[in-house]
Amino acid sequence: MDQQLLTQALACAHHMADLARPVARATWLQPKDVSFKDDGSFLTRADLAIERSWRDHLRTAFPTHAIQGEEYGSDAGQAGYTWVLDPIDGTRQYGMGLGNFSTLIALCDAAGYPLMGMIDLPLMDARYFAVRGQGAWLNNRRITVSTTTDLGTALTMLANQNSFAGAEAGAYERLRGAVGGTAFDAGSPAYGALAAGKVDLCLNGGDLNAHDICALVPVIEEAGGIITNWQGGALGLASSGAIVAAATADLHQAALAVLAE
Repeated sequence: MDQQLLTQALACAHHMADLARPVARATWLQPKDVSFKDDGSFLTRADLAIERSWRDHLRTAFPTHAIQGEEYGSDAGQAGYTWVLDPIDGTRQYGMGLGNFSTLIALCDAAGYPLMGMIDLPLMDARYFAVRGQGAWLNNRRITVSTTTDLGTALTMLANQNSFAGAEAGAYERLRGAVGGTAFDAGSPAYGALAAGKVDLCLNGGDLNAHDICALVPVIEEAGGIITNWQGGALGLASSGAIVAAATADLHQAALAVLAE
């Protein structure tokens, strides 16, 4: 890995998150202003404005890098690196005036492997970030996952039950009955909380894409946790669908076993 590039990329991501915060806050404070995409998902002016500003900045800072964003699709690059952008992750909650949303920024290499990830919580002045080999951080504090190994006592974030369909719905119910305390539909902020040792297990259904996933991967893994698809496979630029993250290998394997029943 090019450490100088990663240092520059992290500084760029911090600047992009700083650009997004006042836009996200200002729009969140305004009266309801929500529209819908063709697939029925929520869209706000903040989604569009933030991603436009990010793309403009990246075209200047890293003109040879590719960009893959939730709102404006993919721009090709020549350098073998791809920025993966989600300007408002949790737009449904954001558009309804709730606080459990974030902005997500990731950088992947030519193989689609996430090298850097950032989960920024604009309303809370809280920023989780990680670079491969440099640990995971919450603002200026290094963070690590919990040591929980027992599924029955695991504090667990379960995504919106409507995101689980078919066989996934049955797996969701089995896991819900097997874990300790639960919270629901906390979204990407819960993965930051897992990295910080406050949550032990996170589960999402099949409605995720790469822009939802890539930023989470370095943050969880650099904090010492594990994040995979439901079959235990690695996640990256080509990933979509259901994911599970756990603080420890034993907890991860126990969760996979319940999901696979």
